[in-house]
Amino acid sequence: MEKTQSNLAIQRFVSTTGKNQYLLTSAGEAAVIDVSESYDEICKILDNMEIGLKYLLVTHAHKPHLQALPELKRNYGGTFCLHEYEYELFKESDSNLEPDRFVKDKALLQLGDIEIEVLLTAGHTKGHVCYYVKKADALFSGSTFLKRGYGKIWGPKSMSLILFSLKRLSYNIPAQTTIYTGSGDLTTMGNEGWIQCLRSA
Repeated sequence: MEKTQSNLAIQRFVSTTGKNQYLLTSAGEAAVIDVSESYDEICKILDNMEIGLKYLLVTHAHKPHLQALPELKRNYGGTFCLHEYEYELFKESDSNLEPDRFVKDKALLQLGDIEIEVLLTAGHTKGHVCYYVKKADALFSGSTFLKRGYGKIWGPKSMSLILFSLKRLSYNIPAQTTIYTGSGDLTTMGNEGWIQCLRSA
């Protein structure tokens, strides 16, 4: 468990398919980000800590990042948040679940003592978002921003969107911020010098 200076605890769990899942806890409240097919450890922690699950946050609607969402929602409740641009892709997952809240760019979600800011970072998908906790120097980047790269793109339009999103992050996310990626290793904004080159692109 990683404890930040902002009274936010962050725990990472890697699924059998290599996707990163995150459990955030602050002042008796919890949120999950991108729950995949292997989430038993998350359930055990929620049960042992006896805290409520306030949010089920999704960076994007590719199935490997949200397979456990319906079951987690059924057993623990919580507000399922999705960007409205991602809804069409989400419905392709054959889930009967409906979002409780469509989050917009720059929306703020209160979790215990901290605020989570929603950042629209289209490119990998149309409605992909990152979740930024400024107080904790933490960015949950899904497949927009990976260590030494970015997620798969789907043609020229997708490329232009993700370049715009990455450029936006390069201007707005400080160097000391830890990047909690959707797959692979974690990194920091400062360690990813390549992204600064996009400012002149």
